[in-house]
Amino acid sequence: MIRVMKKIFIYLIIITSNIYAQEVDIVPALQQIENGNIKSAETILRELKTKNANDPSVIFLDAVLTKDGEEALKKYSAILEKYPDSKYTDAVIYRIFSYYYSLGYYRKAETYLDRLKKDFPESPYIKTADRKIPDIEEQQPQPIVTDSKPVQPEKTEIKTYNFTIQAGAFLNVDNAKKLCDRLNKENYFTEITTKEIGGSILNVVNVGRFTTEEESKSVLNLLEKRFNLKGRTVSINK
Repeated sequence: MIRVMKKIFIYLIIITSNIYAQEVDIVPALQQIENGNIKSAETILRELKTKNANDPSVIFLDAVLTKDGEEALKKYSAILEKYPDSKYTDAVIYRIFSYYYSLGYYRKAETYLDRLKKDFPESPYIKTADRKIPDIEEQQPQPIVTDSKPVQPEKTEIKTYNFTIQAGAFLNVDNAKKLCDRLNKENYFTEITTKEIGGSILNVVNVGRFTTEEESKSVLNLLEKRFNLKGRTVSINK
């Protein structure tokens, strides 16, 4: 009898562990984001939150879809604090690192990069995040001071680019570089960026920069005719 009860006890521990270890599958929503269907991803999120609002994967998806940087940071930080063993913890640390680095808080960013390397040495995000951290914090340009009054730096008109063409996405970065080489030979501007989808990092080849979506249409047609590439115009993340 004692042996049977012990077996039942161990069985319940295993079942309970599986329940707590299993997180909600958010990959379909991440794929919708990758395809540019933000509204569809938001619909999936609303449905998931009705039953699984406290699931770390759902919170992660919520943070990914949050446009305000500070609000997204709070959600990522909550995952790190409450669910350090989540399946997306390394992605969370990478996101927090990217946030601080983009603001010029390099020392703060470096602590999260170090944590990523220490806690997740096999994480694919390390390669994306690893870079030389500047020795000083980023500072805003200061006005030039003379004996009379401050002289502000001259304002120059900067052209704003809002769109680019996503020509391909590859798991292997070498394949992305090969496509860039082909396009560069034809004098196309190319840039490789990364996106994390379902826990994997994709190397995305972007072609050109455009102020309006309309400007990209002629390049899209040329890419399809000359390179057999069915690209799509996407907004440039800022």
